[in-house]
Amino acid sequence: MFIEKKHRFPLLECIIAFLVFIFHYTSLIDISFSNISPFILLPLIVGISMYRGELCGLIFGAVCGFACDAVSTSTVCFNTLTLMFTGFLVGLLAKNIFNKNLPGAAALSLLSSAAYHFLKWFLTYFLPDVDGKVYVFLWQIIPSAIYTAAFIIPFFYLEKLLTGERKKKSKLK
Repeated sequence: MFIEKKHRFPLLECIIAFLVFIFHYTSLIDISFSNISPFILLPLIVGISMYRGELCGLIFGAVCGFACDAVSTSTVCFNTLTLMFTGFLVGLLAKNIFNKNLPGAAALSLLSSAAYHFLKWFLTYFLPDVDGKVYVFLWQIIPSAIYTAAFIIPFFYLEKLLTGERKKKSKLK
């Protein structure tokens, strides 16, 4: 028999994503230093995809990516496609391979952040043959990927709290 999980609509996560989006693109709160800036929506999508599944991760990633592409002046549909596939793959990996714990979330966040930042560097610096591409990769892209992945910690615990994963485990004991 198939057991269908019924989740409520992630309204609070949508509000948090909207606030993070506003803070990121308006620079109301600037948390970047030097040339290193995090893309905080990515760990939020990873946290949501881990607990809500691949379909919710795909939809949430596509909507967040579309919003980012709407205000971006760079590549067309890059954020939509990468965040959509990231949400889907993270949800699939969390369901089948990784555990839903902090080390698993950190690994998935670091992998997705590294893939996102590498693809962004590849399309904006490497393919157009821009001078200083190795410098940008070593001193901006790699630190930005690590800095972005560090934001999984609050989003992991927030999503764990919102989905009630802690309550389910305590009832089983």
